Amino acid sequence: MNIRIIKLSLFVLIASFFQSCNSSTNNSVGSELFPNLCDTSGMYYLANFTNKRLIKSIIQKKKLLPNGKERSKGLVAIPQDFDDFRGKNLDEIYWKAVHVKSGDFRGVKFRAAKCQNSDFSGSDFRFCDIRWSYFMNTNLSNCDCSRSIMFRSYVTESNLENTDFRGANMFGVKGHRANFRNCDFTNALMKESEFLDADFTGSKAVNVRFIITVLTGANMDSTDLCFSDFTGAGLEDVTFTNAKIHKAQFRGAHLQGASFRGADLKGSNFFAAEFVNTDFTDAKNIPKGVKELIVDGKATGVCSLNTNSI
Repeated sequence: MNIRIIKLSLFVLIASFFQSCNSSTNNSVGSELFPNLCDTSGMYYLANFTNKRLIKSIIQKKKLLPNGKERSKGLVAIPQDFDDFRGKNLDEIYWKAVHVKSGDFRGVKFRAAKCQNSDFSGSDFRFCDIRWSYFMNTNLSNCDCSRSIMFRSYVTESNLENTDFRGANMFGVKGHRANFRNCDFTNALMKESEFLDADFTGSKAVNVRFIITVLTGANMDSTDLCFSDFTGAGLEDVTFTNAKIHKAQFRGAHLQGASFRGADLKGSNFFAAEFVNTDFTDAKNIPKGVKELIVDGKATGVCSLNTNSI
């Protein structure tokens, strides 16, 4: 009798051990992608909601070169790497195929500029007004565009990898096939924009307004999309593989052919969203209204349940 009890106890112990190993493995994968909980503290506001004194202090603060020397004042006719263009009026400038790597454009008026096929990598565009400007096929990687105004600008087929867009006004931006990998869009306004076939892999987009934005064919794998709003957005064939999507809004979104494989959808709302073969394989915390539409891992139909419950 004692032997049977010992064997049973040993079996339970081994089973528990394997279960804990599997659980820890799954948790470690999630923690590696998103080690922290959804955090909305300390977010940047859009420029027009930011304290004017703060804006002035950020723009006026001197930025030295990596070697400790002062930057040269930028010449509009002959732009050079590392130049300081603060205080310049660059409205309607024609800078096709120029190189201003690590330039300082803080607070500059840069409206309706034409800067195709150029290289601005590593530049500082904080509080820069870039509305209506053309930056197609341009290198804007590793830039600081936080709290900039990019209203209806064009960055189609440009490289913007590792760029900071926190609190940026990106209303109506067109960025087809652009590289937005590993960017930070926290609290940015990206309403009514177009990002067809763009790549957002590994980016952070917490509390972003993607309302009525077209993202058809975009890649949002391993992206943090907590609290973001995709109401009415065109998300056909978008991949959200392993994305963190807590308390996001997908009301009335078009999700035909999209993929949420391995994504965490905790508390998200899909009311009136449209699905055709939308892949939810291995997704976590799938809302009840969506679960009802899933057959063999894929959902087809319209979500009729307006709730965030799971």
